[in-house]
Amino acid sequence: MLYFALVYDTFVSPLAPGPAEGDCRMQFVTDLAQRLQRRRAGLHVARAFPPSDGVEHLFVDAGGVQLHVACAGPADGPVIVLLHGWPEHWWLWREVIPALAHHGMRVLAPDLRGFGWSEATRGGYDKEQLASDVLALMDAMGIESFDLVGHDWGGWIAQLVALRSPQRVRHLALLNIAPVWQTAGGALRHLHRLAYQPMVGAPVLGPMLHRSSVLWWAVGRMGMPPVAVAEFRQGFRERGRAVAGSKVYRTFVSREVPAILRGRYEGQRLTVPTRVLFGLDDPAIVRAMLDDFARHADDLVITDVPECSHFIVDERPARVVQWLQQTLTVTT
Repeated sequence: MLYFALVYDTFVSPLAPGPAEGDCRMQFVTDLAQRLQRRRAGLHVARAFPPSDGVEHLFVDAGGVQLHVACAGPADGPVIVLLHGWPEHWWLWREVIPALAHHGMRVLAPDLRGFGWSEATRGGYDKEQLASDVLALMDAMGIESFDLVGHDWGGWIAQLVALRSPQRVRHLALLNIAPVWQTAGGALRHLHRLAYQPMVGAPVLGPMLHRSSVLWWAVGRMGMPPVAVAEFRQGFRERGRAVAGSKVYRTFVSREVPAILRGRYEGQRLTVPTRVLFGLDDPAIVRAMLDDFARHADDLVITDVPECSHFIVDERPARVVQWLQQTLTVTT
């Protein structure tokens, strides 16, 4: 603070009107301090929003964390919430948002904690907390019931929201994500497919990978188009967001997986209508990993998409829109 006061005295004060000099100095120092606090909290984002027709941007305090939400469609339309996964943000849904809004839906696409333009906090990246963030966001926006869609980690989080508050979720739509029910045997069989997770979640190495060309080359090889790779990579140039992205995996590998394998979600069921769209060429999640959906969901339909990899929303946006319209019974 003293340093900035000295900078002010040296460079700014001579330009300020004499009578207001003291007030200007204090305002200058206060503004700089607030900017530093916002930067440390992950709130200072100079990046402009990527283009998306008809989208408005809100910042909402959701239970103590500030979340960015991309919104579109009539304010009085039925609400649909779109949750992105890793390593993305709301722009994943850039071709889905206008299509659903055109059919009368009120579309909300939040950035998860630490991603995009939402606050990058030091902690809170366990998936139960991220599910709490979603529910707190709905409460803050005065929304009681909604359709819920999630891809990748967004799909995992969506399952937890539906398990916790089934009375609020009208339909659950999941894209290329495994069920939250996993066994030790299943985990061992597919361990080689998930070997990247400890590296992405490792302290020091994980944040470095988020900012490296190697990781984004691999993401591109998994089917994400170059324009999306370029956009999503931009967000992780901020160190706080690279750390946040890493902590999503660190908390999962170190704390959540052991609890899941001990049966954390056994005895719980998805009672809401659940629909799954799955790209069969996903290198991380294989079709057999979806079997536990059938054992834990009351109303389930799984739709396979051949010749499509993990980033199905980027690879087949028209197919995703069509499927959502059918799933959510949107009037066309």
